[in-house]
Amino acid sequence: MAKRRKATPVTLTAEQRERLERLWFYYGNYGPATTPGNHQFIQGLLEHGIDLRPLHTKRTPKSERPTEECERAVEAVLAASGDGTSEAEGRRSLLSLVPSPDGGRKAPTPDPELKDLLDDIRRGRSGRLRRGGSHSGGEDAA
Repeated sequence: MAKRRKATPVTLTAEQRERLERLWFYYGNYGPATTPGNHQFIQGLLEHGIDLRPLHTKRTPKSERPTEECERAVEAVLAASGDGTSEAEGRRSLLSLVPSPDGGRKAPTPDPELKDLLDDIRRGRSGRLRRGGSHSGGEDAA
């Protein structure tokens, strides 16, 4: 039976994620060196934590593969450790997802004035605009 191909899982450090995002704006997202393959390759690393290159075959269209230049740039980012030095040659570094220091996203505290205004709108109390009233409250009416 043939060996089954799998995408390579990767994890990113905060620095690697930031550097890959910069590369994505060059090699993907309509940057100067954008190709569909470059875009998908870097986006797969950033969003899904997977390297899709092991899934490519001889029959994969060239447009769906990352360019060699893009691969070298990404490999340089992956090989760099957190302190900016390269890891040992021949050893492929794995990216690691780092949780945020606060343990996740916290809901922002709503502005009390904005909250009151939204509550009034929901209750229908500030229906002046809906009823055709003026913005100034009628004081300037002639």
